[in-house]
Amino acid sequence: MEDTENVKKKPAKSGLSEQDILNRAANGLSKSLSYTSNDIEQKRVAGLKLYKRSPFAGDDQLNGRSGYVTSDTFDNVEWLTSNLMKLFDGQDRVVQFSPNGPEDEPLAEQMTDVVNYIVTEANNHALLMHDWLKNGLIGGLGIITAQYVREKSWRPAELKQGVALPELIQLASNPEETEIIEAGQPYPAPGMEAIPGMELRDLRVRKARMRSRVELLTLAPEDFFVSADAQFSYATGGIEAALQGYKRTLPRAELLELGHDPAKVAKIPAASSDPADYAQERNRDQRHSDGTGDVEEEVEVHEVYMRLDVNGDGIRELVHLTIGGRPSGGAVLLAHEEVEFAPFAAFCPYMMPNTLNGMSVGDLVGKDQRLKSQFLRGINDNLMQVLRPQRIVEGNGVNIDDLLTAGPDSILRVESKGALDHVVTPFVGGQAAGVLSMLDQSIEHRTGVGPNLAGVDPSSLQNTTATASSQRQTMSQLRVELMARMIAETGYRYLFRIVTSLLMANSEDTKALTIRLRNNWIPYGTDQWDADLDLKTNITFGITDKPQKLAAANALLQMQFTAIKEGTGLADLSKVYNTLSLITENSNFRNVERFWNDPAKMPPQPPEPPQANPEVEAAQAKLEFERQKLELEMSMKQQAHQMDMAMERERHDQKMQLEAAKFQAQLEMRQREIAAETQLKGLQMMTQQNVQPQIPNDD
Repeated sequence: MEDTENVKKKPAKSGLSEQDILNRAANGLSKSLSYTSNDIEQKRVAGLKLYKRSPFAGDDQLNGRSGYVTSDTFDNVEWLTSNLMKLFDGQDRVVQFSPNGPEDEPLAEQMTDVVNYIVTEANNHALLMHDWLKNGLIGGLGIITAQYVREKSWRPAELKQGVALPELIQLASNPEETEIIEAGQPYPAPGMEAIPGMELRDLRVRKARMRSRVELLTLAPEDFFVSADAQFSYATGGIEAALQGYKRTLPRAELLELGHDPAKVAKIPAASSDPADYAQERNRDQRHSDGTGDVEEEVEVHEVYMRLDVNGDGIRELVHLTIGGRPSGGAVLLAHEEVEFAPFAAFCPYMMPNTLNGMSVGDLVGKDQRLKSQFLRGINDNLMQVLRPQRIVEGNGVNIDDLLTAGPDSILRVESKGALDHVVTPFVGGQAAGVLSMLDQSIEHRTGVGPNLAGVDPSSLQNTTATASSQRQTMSQLRVELMARMIAETGYRYLFRIVTSLLMANSEDTKALTIRLRNNWIPYGTDQWDADLDLKTNITFGITDKPQKLAAANALLQMQFTAIKEGTGLADLSKVYNTLSLITENSNFRNVERFWNDPAKMPPQPPEPPQANPEVEAAQAKLEFERQKLELEMSMKQQAHQMDMAMERERHDQKMQLEAAKFQAQLEMRQREIAAETQLKGLQMMTQQNVQPQIPNDD
């Protein structure tokens, strides 16, 4: 009882106020910004300078000597970008949801179709991948994010004539969808002038158009910040950090359009021109390095993701804080909300264990690029000394003006031939060719790409056999495939989780999209989607060994056909389909289902009849023979009967013809007899008339 009373008397924990949240976030944000701008930023700037072939430190003191810079970082970044783009942009289903059981298969198929459509078709996938990959290759870390956007725009105004009062009231009652720009004077409806209230108006109206979509964005490297403890998550492939986020510079009016408190927005200090070194280096040639706009007043906004116990329940939830201004002074907390995870998908080309920030291409080849540049500068200076040697002149024996204006076919006035001489400098650049070739091979082996590892026939390489060159290509390309695998398992896979979460949070829009995408729509809404379904990547690896893979796959296909033909049970149609899919993908054809039917999706085939006993088959064969024999005998009897019937019909027909002829003859004879009798009677009557006595007349 006492324990119960003590529990009741404990004061309830209170949540954090907005000022408390801002104070706790400001400290971590300041440290993260300092870590990012000092440690990470300098590595990014160094990589960008190597990529752009910017002058090295101290080159301004060369005083007429060569300042040539090789393009090794640029070349390797471009080769790697091309190879990786070919892998990721050439797939129909880069990432696929795996069902937990047979009952989840329709749901997994639907989620796979919708999310892949959002990432690869609804957004500019090629451009996003290009910028994301290149940011990571140059600076060591590329970040891509996603956000759900609802946009409202207005269609052009249109004229509506003869609008009655009820329709006018309906239009005016929904200003979010329809805006009345201009309304004319009322006039009576034709034929209803005497009826009060039957008036019409002409209106100019415009209708709203609502669009909602998942928008993918590649963040500028200098805008992303993270705490020093950041590393990749083994569970999701995302970023695990005490604090992470990104900075935006946007017009103050846009914050008001987003629905933020006008009083808070007004307190945010205006953004000053303090861009990062990376932005200055990137935009140096474009003459745009100020970092702020020139049209509207802009402010800095920091989108921060960190764990805080905001509601005072003793559990630190992951929250999204929108902070206007810099934490050093004048910062304003605009909004905060609890979220599931931070929406940042990261890509690091050369990962280091237990950390987020690995190495860039510049880190790998930068020293070699500087060394090669120094060698080539020396060769260039040496060649210039050979082509344009220094001259030794006797002060009074040579006309100095002639030397200063000397050119082809020019005349030099000298007192004697000995008054002018040249410093002979031997050309030693050829001796450096071997060192340069060694550096090129070192860079190729380190990065996995290069002119000798892509697009070159191995048999054309000198000082090596075709087999050895092919092995060197394969081993070097394993580095590229490892990079691609890590991209797929970290940032790219995590990006699909971000998109899935956004779609599930906006289920009505996604349901309409799902209906439009799938003809045989499975009636699941995104409110029934399962975010815990496993994600697997479908990247087809093997960039330069596709001919070998195709040959091996075709040989495997023939062995599968042989196993099926012999009935060993070692292969079936599903295994053949997998091999055909591999051959199709390695032939650079997308959408395997355009060429082959998946046996797993085909209707079930009727079971094969069981094999009969040989004795039973023999008995059945004998019965079949007896049946056929009986059918033959019946057929022969039927044919004989048909022949008898035909002969009988023929005899009957002949008899009937004979009787008809006999009857016809009798009829004709009777007709002749009647004609003769008639003629005879006529003669008799005429005879009687001729012999009749005449009776005299008494008068």
